[in-house]
Amino acid sequence: MSQTNEILETSHAITSVADESGVLCDPLWTVEDVADYLKLQPETIRSMARRGELPALKIGKVWRFQKHAIHEMLVSMY
Repeated sequence: MSQTNEILETSHAITSVADESGVLCDPLWTVEDVADYLKLQPETIRSMARRGELPALKIGKVWRFQKHAIHEMLVSMY
């Protein structure tokens, strides 16, 4: 069994984990994680996700966000 590598991000305490092939798996952020990162209210994040203004996944009744997709969106704005 291969050993899993973990990288802890100090700004949001979210772990990224490398799979057996060494590919870094992107953590899924919650609405609250994205709200904290963007300095917005959670309801603003939910509204933006519903309108398609943020790259988001709806899993059941909850929204989840890929960290790299949020980052790429911000980079593309500038």
